[in-house]
Amino acid sequence: MKQVAITFVLLVCSLAAPADTLKGVVQNSTTNKPSAGDEVTLKKIGKGMEDVAKTKTNAKGEFTFDVPVAQQPYIIWVQHQGVTYTQAGLPGGVPVAVRVFDTATSVKEISILDHAMALQTSEDGATLNGEEFYTVGNQSTPPRTLTGGHTLEFYLPEGASITEASVQTGKTQLKTAAVPAGEKNKYAFVFPIRPGQTQFHILYTVPYSGKLEINPRSDLPTQTLMVAAPDSIKFAAGDGAVYETKTNPQFKNVNFFIAKNLTPKQKVAFEISGKGEMPREPEQASGPRNGSGAPGEPAGPGGGLGVPNERPDPLHSGQWIFLGVLSLFLAAGGVFVYTSNQNVAAPAGAVNPQDRSALLMEAMKEEVFQLESDRLQGKINPQDYQTAKAALDKTLQRAVQRQSKTT
Repeated sequence: MKQVAITFVLLVCSLAAPADTLKGVVQNSTTNKPSAGDEVTLKKIGKGMEDVAKTKTNAKGEFTFDVPVAQQPYIIWVQHQGVTYTQAGLPGGVPVAVRVFDTATSVKEISILDHAMALQTSEDGATLNGEEFYTVGNQSTPPRTLTGGHTLEFYLPEGASITEASVQTGKTQLKTAAVPAGEKNKYAFVFPIRPGQTQFHILYTVPYSGKLEINPRSDLPTQTLMVAAPDSIKFAAGDGAVYETKTNPQFKNVNFFIAKNLTPKQKVAFEISGKGEMPREPEQASGPRNGSGAPGEPAGPGGGLGVPNERPDPLHSGQWIFLGVLSLFLAAGGVFVYTSNQNVAAPAGAVNPQDRSALLMEAMKEEVFQLESDRLQGKINPQDYQTAKAALDKTLQRAVQRQSKTT
């Protein structure tokens, strides 16, 4: 009898547990039609990404999940023609919109928007450490995702050993493989390149004897190539290569060498000599710090890429802190900021309050997801996590209340 009573109580509690509906719609942005029959997986952040439920989109591209109410967003994975598209969503409210694209093994409208290189030597000068970012633009019309084979090929200095490679689309960063491409010093990524921007990231080391020739050529047109190195390292452009030297007051003792509007056949080789390490951090006077003490990182939610808070050896995280700011510039077209120093203000009243509230909600959801991901990967200590989460929860609650008043 006691066991029956306990079972009854548990049943009542389970029935009383709050639940809500998470709705969404998948739009094929290549055909501008609903995407029917795509597999949709709902995941939550637990010990890694845990599957909650699976379904398929109906003829209208719609999907629905009945899930417990959650304070942090679920992650929606949509599989379309072998490529996964993700979106964060909270139960209740407006349906989550997920855009997918048809795939193609050849897309002509692919180019490198920004290629940034940062070079330094080890303290004894026996090793050259390199870090590179490729921001790749896919402007295909109609929009399609490039898949199959080597989607991005690139060259590294002779003798380079890749220590880490990753790719970032929107807020999602994933480790991926960079594989040899058959030609000497040539490597490739096989990650799908979706319409819009995709950023590829490579860390590597090279044996160094005090002088090294580097040829960062590409088979794709490149809008901007930027090389950053300590001013103790001498930079000499090769025959036919044209670089403009720039400095930035935020990064003392660092030189930037920039070449623009490069064709695949254009010469970009250069030689470096000497040794030197990057400054440990930008000058404090150049900008305010946020609560975490990271320079240059947006203090508010929805700020985009942040300063990396850990880097594996041999790159000595403290000395490479400026690269987080550099990646922030790249993600926002920041090479333009370096070279033109022009600021264009958004027209007043361009966004109405309702749209602004909706944008804030999306930014909040992304920030919560990013915070949880950082916690799981050990990128943030428990105290900072609790402080950041409390602030985000409070802001998200206010945003929800504000949005409910405007709808």
